[in-house]
Amino acid sequence: MKQYKIGLVLGRFQGVHFGHESIIEHALALCDEVLVFIGSSDKSGTKENPFPYELRYNMLHDIYKDSIHIYPLPDLGVGNVPKWGDYVIENAIKVLGKPDLIIYGEEPKLNTWYKNYSELSYISIDRKLIPIDGTTLRGYIKKNKREEFEKYTNPLIHKYFDELKKYLMEV
Repeated sequence: MKQYKIGLVLGRFQGVHFGHESIIEHALALCDEVLVFIGSSDKSGTKENPFPYELRYNMLHDIYKDSIHIYPLPDLGVGNVPKWGDYVIENAIKVLGKPDLIIYGEEPKLNTWYKNYSELSYISIDRKLIPIDGTTLRGYIKKNKREEFEKYTNPLIHKYFDELKKYLMEV
């Protein structure tokens, strides 16, 4: 039995990188079960969200197999307000149960999202510890910088480079 029963990780994963893995690894170390929501699951084909949900799911599943629970979380379109936090928690309850820990990459807006959930624990992972973000990773892919892509991604997903590039060239 670990310190927490259910940990929640939320991200768009528009290019799965070591920063994402750091957050998920922390959740796995602390929680009996880890729920990973792929945010903006209904979005693809845009500059900010080029990759479809299925591709993002496949990359995460290739890395973690069945050690995490991966589910889509469509956009709600309400902005950074408590209603967004309610939506995330309600969906978590539907698929796995109420989380008792939320683990996230440093996000100042989080205080507005979950202000109705002071009973939950929160752990923020400093984004500077792993110097990569989705925008930078997508730039490496688009510019065909495979070596840079591979430097910041798990070898299990290197096989997706050409497919990721195809999606980026279409936006």
